[in-house]
Amino acid sequence: MFHFALADPAGLVLIAGLVLVLLAVWASSVLVAQTGGTPTFPMAYARKSAFPRQCDPDAAGRPRPRAPSSRSF
Repeated sequence: MFHFALADPAGLVLIAGLVLVLLAVWASSVLVAQTGGTPTFPMAYARKSAFPRQCDPDAAGRPRPRAPSSRSF
């Protein structure tokens, strides 16, 4: 009935590929659960840590004010 046996090399590659995909999905869900975030695109984590808000050291955590404009009215 079936002409495809799972014991041949193509079947083993198929099973290994499925296992790798399931492992990647499981690892990504564990990562989301450990960080306490919501499941988003993985680059959101990189952007969050790559661009921290700049704070003035003397401003007690408040954001740095914008630079004055070079145009004067």
